[in-house]
Amino acid sequence: MRDVIDVERRSQTARAVRRPVEQRVVIDPVRASFDRIAEQYAADFADELTRKPWDVERLRRFAAACRPGPVLDVGCGSAGHVGRFLADLGVCVVGIDFSERSMAHASRLNPALRFVAGDATALPIADRACAGIVAFYSLIYGDDAWTAAALAELRRVLDAGGRLLVAVHAGTGAQRFSEYKGIEVDVALHYRQPAAFAAQVRRAGFAVESVEVRPPYGFEHATERLYVAARARGGS
Repeated sequence: MRDVIDVERRSQTARAVRRPVEQRVVIDPVRASFDRIAEQYAADFADELTRKPWDVERLRRFAAACRPGPVLDVGCGSAGHVGRFLADLGVCVVGIDFSERSMAHASRLNPALRFVAGDATALPIADRACAGIVAFYSLIYGDDAWTAAALAELRRVLDAGGRLLVAVHAGTGAQRFSEYKGIEVDVALHYRQPAAFAAQVRRAGFAVESVEVRPPYGFEHATERLYVAARARGGS
């Protein structure tokens, strides 16, 4: 398998030159927050898929639909559990996260997987290099403009026909959080309306194949969950 990492883009991402100032204003407090909670988050989420049969089934379908080739776990988090699950199914996974402390924890918990620094609007990945992308709860921290930029970036790195699976919180508006289990954070969780979010995915160059909503499990944040499965339309 050829290396999907674009060295020039990776260097630019590290210097944050590719991201407009307004995107940095949105995301930098979130990155700092996840740096602070990395250890606690890893402990809380490392085994969560064992309690989420709905998610497991969607991930299995996604893995089965992907062609051979690298698959990105965008916003892999400090647990790296989604990427680990896919890797156990035989998928070639590269974890991406903007929090260096989260990546350090994920690497320690999942030594067989590869992890690379980057955020969803500035991926250090070559054009059309990926067979699939999974983004579980990583497109929930920015407004519509940020999300549009992130979806366009996902489309850039996904080959024509490549598969996308996104999970977000369903609803309207946003909710700001200032602490996570006693740790200070500065995070706004943006809810997505199913029809509007699916339309946003389509505008980014994807053919949407399914839009599904499930109620929360009893141990989850009390919001409905939205899953959009799509494939990249032909062309660059």
